[in-house]
Amino acid sequence: MGILSGSFAEDGGLLVKQNGSAYEEAVERGNVYMVANQTTVTTQAGLSVTTPALTIANRVTSKKVVKIWYAGCASLVSATAAAEVWAALGGYDATAVTETTPATIRNAKTGDNGDAPGIATLAVATLPTAPVAVAQLGAQSSAAITVAITGFAVGRWFNGSLWVPPGFNFSIQTSTASTLFCDYIFEVVDLG
Repeated sequence: MGILSGSFAEDGGLLVKQNGSAYEEAVERGNVYMVANQTTVTTQAGLSVTTPALTIANRVTSKKVVKIWYAGCASLVSATAAAEVWAALGGYDATAVTETTPATIRNAKTGDNGDAPGIATLAVATLPTAPVAVAQLGAQSSAAITVAITGFAVGRWFNGSLWVPPGFNFSIQTSTASTLFCDYIFEVVDLG
């Protein structure tokens, strides 16, 4: 929504203008990060603890909240069978996500690389428990990619409204095995 400001016109009417979007404001604060798989990941069938396509793990001790702004994915090959693609949230677990391979992350304001404070972004991870689907991103066909009118790409703007509290994790999961590139835009803010 952005910050609103106002003033009175000569005729006494109130003039209101929006000074910028909430996303622009979040980027300006320097707390927004972007991450994408640099290579494809082949997911497991169903909501699984192994091989999530790209994982954000909010460590139990972080004292931070991760706000998901955007989640998306694309594939260059057809699925082995038609697949539903989900944004998935793993509930609180004192057992940490197994952080196997860090993902390449960039700060949206500065372009600097490096992890967000208290948060792990992972190209390869094992989750402590299976997550639950919280949003449908789209569906992937098993038709040969060469006959598709367009390539497979899905995404959804959450606009910071999907929160990942400490001890939770976020990933993209598929109903049947699929090979995906995924990307997220997220903000990290202090808890409280």
